[in-house]
Amino acid sequence: MRVRRSAHSLSPAEWDRIHSVVTELHSQGHFDQFARAHQAVFNNVHGKSAFFPFHRRFVLEFENLGRRIDPQFTIPYWDTTREYRNPASSPVLRSNTLGGNGQGPDRCLPNGIQGNWQMNFPSRHCLRRDYSNGDTMNPWIAPEVISSYIQRDNNLDSFREHIEFSIHGATHLGLGGDASTRYAPNDFFFHMHHANIDRLWWQWQNSKNTMLDYNGPGQNGEAQLDDTIPQDRSLSFGDAPVSSAMVLGYNGMCYTYDSAPNPPANYPGTRSGSEDNDSTWATRGGEPMSPLPMLSGSSILADRGLEVSRIRKALGDNSDLKDFFPTIAAMNTTRLETILSTDRSARHKCKSKDGQRKETLPIEYPAPMSEAWVRMHGFDPERVAAVHREACQLIDMLNNSTYTSPY
Repeated sequence: MRVRRSAHSLSPAEWDRIHSVVTELHSQGHFDQFARAHQAVFNNVHGKSAFFPFHRRFVLEFENLGRRIDPQFTIPYWDTTREYRNPASSPVLRSNTLGGNGQGPDRCLPNGIQGNWQMNFPSRHCLRRDYSNGDTMNPWIAPEVISSYIQRDNNLDSFREHIEFSIHGATHLGLGGDASTRYAPNDFFFHMHHANIDRLWWQWQNSKNTMLDYNGPGQNGEAQLDDTIPQDRSLSFGDAPVSSAMVLGYNGMCYTYDSAPNPPANYPGTRSGSEDNDSTWATRGGEPMSPLPMLSGSSILADRGLEVSRIRKALGDNSDLKDFFPTIAAMNTTRLETILSTDRSARHKCKSKDGQRKETLPIEYPAPMSEAWVRMHGFDPERVAAVHREACQLIDMLNNSTYTSPY
């Protein structure tokens, strides 16, 4: 089974390999195909429950095309919380990776694996990037905010709304250019970003043990598992039902992530045993994987243990803060220590190159979604604003507590 790895962990040779594959996919017209298909179904896969299963299948289709060129090709995920304070500083946006900001009056991308590309959809143009704040970008979403969503959202529709109105939109808007349009798949960042969104959904699915939870607005009323995944004639999924994309490891979803639970040994509903039984923990390389990915949105092994332990200490008698992190609040000390011990060796490495601990900084507020972005998606502006206010409220509570962010 293929493993999607963090883009931050890739070597120059691995980026070169990705460059070769995406260049060939471009020459074969697949970037045009996927941009066209995404625009065609846009209104059915944003602001609706199909957001998660559609993009899971969409990215997999692109990845499978790449594997026809190079059987080892796998789309890396981009954990955009890692440099959320200063996204433009990310190593994923350097001249030998995804490239940086666009240049000139047309904001054409001059470097990276798609440097100087000409795109054909929706019309002939250079691939564009246009950062949200000149040569920098407005802050994205802190890992702690995503961790809170994973822990407290008890149904898919709530989690979908939180993710779609925060980390999803922030990254598209931050990069700008083609990335901020309905034809965003022109930019390869799209597939890496949605691989990360998929990773977070998979963590949420495992954290709640509700892999088949599917509710909220569908195309025709309440969403159902037997709904057809939205598709376009330019990219057909063979009328596959949503249920076919719900569980990694089954129905062609033959991949997992390097910082998230592996697929279950049995399809949901057939597995026996308690949720708290350690035998249900995923394994990788013969060693049990910590459930920490199900508590934290971060992919950084060294820091997510610090995040969880510091949040636990900060909770105290703060009932409001406990509401944001119910899983950590409900966990007894022995259980928490067992989980944290899995990542303790990684935590000891959490130092800068000069041997000093990272400077402690307050968590930064995310930038709000633009009115144009909200309009393009047909979102309810009041709900989008409410999600942003709620994130800022959480950040205020953490910054005013004993909590110090490791990020």
